This record gives sequence, C-alpha cells and structure tokens, in this order.
Amino acid sequence: MCVGNLTLTGSCALGFVLLSLSSVAYAQQHQRNNQRPPACDPYDKVPVPVADLPTLKDRQVLASCNSQDLYFGFDHPADPVKARKCAYIERETGKGVPETVFGAAGLLTMIYANGKGAARNFDLAFKFACEVDGALAENDYRFKHLLKLKKEHWSGDNFNLCDDATSGFMQGFCAGLQEDFDHAERTRKLSAMTVKWTPAEQTAFRELQKAASAYFEASSRNEVDLSGTGRAAFEIEAEASLNDDFVAAVERFEKGQLPKFMPSDFSKSDAELNSIYSKIQADPNNTVGLSTVTPQGIQIAECAWLRYREAWVKFGQLKYPSVTPDSWRTLLTQGRIKVLKSLT
Repeated sequence: MCVGNLTLTGSCALGFVLLSLSSVAYAQQHQRNNQRPPACDPYDKVPVPVADLPTLKDRQVLASCNSQDLYFGFDHPADPVKARKCAYIERETGKGVPETVFGAAGLLTMIYANGKGAARNFDLAFKFACEVDGALAENDYRFKHLLKLKKEHWSGDNFNLCDDATSGFMQGFCAGLQEDFDHAERTRKLSAMTVKWTPAEQTAFRELQKAASAYFEASSRNEVDLSGTGRAAFEIEAEASLNDDFVAAVERFEKGQLPKFMPSDFSKSDAELNSIYSKIQADPNNTVGLSTVTPQGIQIAECAWLRYREAWVKFGQLKYPSVTPDSWRTLLTQGRIKVLKSLT
C-alpha cells in the first residue's frame, strides 16, 4: 500500500437549414430536458439580421472554431465578433446543444445582451436565452433577469449565463469557466517565472508538473465528497485549489523562501503520516466521513501523492541544490498530513 515511505507497492457540414428555423423548431430538433418559460413564445420569430450571420468565407475560416474561447479569450485576445459568427455555425450544426452551455444559443444570449460582438438587442437575447436548456427555475430567472435589464436600459457588458445558475449542472459549467480563466493566469505566472531557467531546469519542471497534475486529479476525484448535483463543481474547485497552491509554492521558492528541515523532522512527519493513513485503511469497506470518499480512493490519491513528492525532490535537487531531499520530503509530508486529517 502507498504510505509515506519511499517504496511504491500495492494497487497503486456547411448548411443553412437551422438558421431558417424558429426557436420552437430548433427546440424540437434538439430535445430539451426542461420546459422553457411561457413568456418565450413571442420571441420565437424575432429575425436575425442578415449582417450578423457568418458568410461563406467566415465558415471556411471558422470551420473548427470554439465560440466560448473566442468570446472570453482565456489565453489570447478575445474576439466577440468571431465568437458571434462561430456561435451561429455551432447553432446550425448542433454543436453544444445542450452539452456545452456557453456555445451556440448561450453565447448568442450574452453577445446580444452585452452588445459585445453585435449591436445590443434584447429581443434576440430573449430568443436565444429561450433555447438554452437548464433547470426550469434557472430558465425563468434568466428570462426575468434579461427583462429587468431591458426595462432599465442597461448599458453594461458583463451579463453572464452564470448570473442565474441554480442547478448543479450549471454550477459545474460555471466552475469550469472560472477554471479556464484561472488556468490561463497560472500559466502566465509560471511562464514569467521559468522563462530564464536553464533547459534542464525547465525539462525537470515539466516532469514535476506531470506528477502534480496526476496527484491533483486523483485527490480531487477521490478525496472530495462528490455526492449531489454539484459534484462537477466540487471536483473542479478542489483541483483548482491544489493548482493555486502549487503556483504559490513556486513563487515562494523563487523569492528564496525555501524549506529548511532536519532529517529528524522528516522521520517524525513520516511516522505521523503512516499512522493516520493506516487508521484510514484499517477498514477499507467504510466511507471516510463523507459519502463518496473511501479508503480505496484515498489509497489511489496517496500513491499519486508519493510520486508527486519524489518529483519535487528530483526537481528541487536540480533547481534549488541548497535544499536537502529530507527538507522537500518534510514539507510535502506535512502538507499531506493536513489533507489526511481533514478526511478523518
């Protein structure tokens, strides 16, 4: 089984048909899981300006586009105009209905409500909001939200589908959206810190990142209560938190705030870790406090963590040679102890 010692053992088509359809026909072709607000009916026949539709050249250029990426511009400048054209292409082909909330109709709702990528047009925002599937209350709240903005002659540009999220399904998508922004920011920070590292250091760091990714995924999947409809959001947020901590740690080390521990500190921490882990594994058939967290799942995460810790040691010896292997192991082991204690 995987504990704190150094031995790894155990189970370780181009077309124009849909654009000519009304929202009712669109909804019939793409089966909804929930009812839309009755107030949607008058907006079914609101015409889309021809100038807003993608041209043949646009379709060729945007053949494999992603409207969400174009609209938000996570790691590149946002291009709402291309996002609008792309969203119409996605709407035609059925891409993102209903699986990708921020594609197709969802994106077009925000574009017309915010006036980003097209002239503000609340009637079109209503039209496309009525095509977005979701919880009944969620659909109703969103429609009423847009109606309020229209009555107030709102001129902002930050309306978002997540503003009216009520379901675990939508919360998962919104957490994923936030993580896309956060991931881009973490990448920028790490790039700025590592750009002047030697090729050998950069290669070693990429190996560390692989081990980190494996552990963070294993922990968020197996050491977080994933019961309930919000489970996707819980998993995404847990993994995001581990990634944030990782970047923060690299920032500290680059500022010279390096760990300094004695061999005896590691022996003490390792013994404490093994004791807590052994108690958790004593009855592998029980859940651990939370309904979806089990000793078997913790074992999977523990194995991934052990590889992660040793990856830190290997990278640390190259990048920060003044730090002993025992110091790295102590630091990482103390962190892991906190995680296991939270699960008991």
